[in-house]
Amino acid sequence: MFDQDAFWKRYIGLRDPEAVTALESCSYIRNVEKGEKIIREGDIVTEVAFIISGVLKAVYIDQYGKEKVYCFGYIPGEAAISVTHLGIGIKSICTVEAISESVVLCVPMTCLIKLTKDNLDVARIYNKMLSISLKKVIEHNRILSDYEVQERYQWFLETYPGLFELVRKKDVASFLGMTPESLSRVLKA
Repeated sequence: MFDQDAFWKRYIGLRDPEAVTALESCSYIRNVEKGEKIIREGDIVTEVAFIISGVLKAVYIDQYGKEKVYCFGYIPGEAAISVTHLGIGIKSICTVEAISESVVLCVPMTCLIKLTKDNLDVARIYNKMLSISLKKVIEHNRILSDYEVQERYQWFLETYPGLFELVRKKDVASFLGMTPESLSRVLKA
């Protein structure tokens, strides 16, 4: 049996029992099949999903119509929906798809917005999540612009331990800004 109370405290970092109770009352568990899309790029975000288990990828379509991997999610407690801020009518900046069978804990956006306004602990966690997300984006951009392909691959292995074996090599190559052929050469070297 899944223990929401422990999840909110251990993986999300909530300390306020009232916040935990409020989140428990408005959230629900969703089982996601491999290949299922949690949300599509451009759809209105109605809820925020937090990873309980499984592996997800976020993708967007570039100006040439090619799918690009924006990020991976596999750590319990990570938000599985990419939004720049909380609000009603916000559109998703990417499509989130399950790479493996996954389980997520979903919180309606209306509930989350209310709690960030009414509860300092939830607001603190939300700000922390935004900071972590921004740090990851900046680091990823720096890696893509400053590192050679072998260095990017090594960074991926160190930053995402165990993930390489769980995802398609094509997706790793896309995330690292290289062709699948370039990644193959790195793997053979």
